[in-house]
Amino acid sequence: MVEASESETVELDGNGEPKRNFRRVLEDRAETAEAKASELEAQVTQMQRTEAFRAAGIDPADTRQSYFVKGYDGDVDPDAIRAAAEEAGFLGGTQAAPQRSMQSIPGTGEAVTFRQELLAQQRIADAGVQGQPVVQPGLNDRIYSTKSEDELMALMRSEGYEFNVQG
Repeated sequence: MVEASESETVELDGNGEPKRNFRRVLEDRAETAEAKASELEAQVTQMQRTEAFRAAGIDPADTRQSYFVKGYDGDVDPDAIRAAAEEAGFLGGTQAAPQRSMQSIPGTGEAVTFRQELLAQQRIADAGVQGQPVVQPGLNDRIYSTKSEDELMALMRSEGYEFNVQG
């Protein structure tokens, strides 16, 4: 016997070459095969999940719908996925779940849902973005007709513009 390392010994055959330890080789191969099989099973499961979402009409590459894909942990049946996505408002079939939170509008006695309030706020924001500032008609002509800097400053202050010029 020849010492190979501190913990294992290697037997030599008649030619002086080490004998192969077939048991260790088979154990290593089995361990490698199990790891690869586990990895492939995970890949197949992920592909089946992705295909189920696609069959339900959800595109996992869409940034908005990817949030639903990441958060969904229910049944991987396309019909169940579609129903959950429609209920959550990720697909256009129906709106979000039935509106439960109602608020009363102060002074009117009317009740509105959270979604109605959100849509109203969005319309107000959109109107503000699309609107242009109100400019008095003929302001440019009056600016051009000023003769001095003081006259221009007085005109602009009368229109509501303030200047903070130092120097």
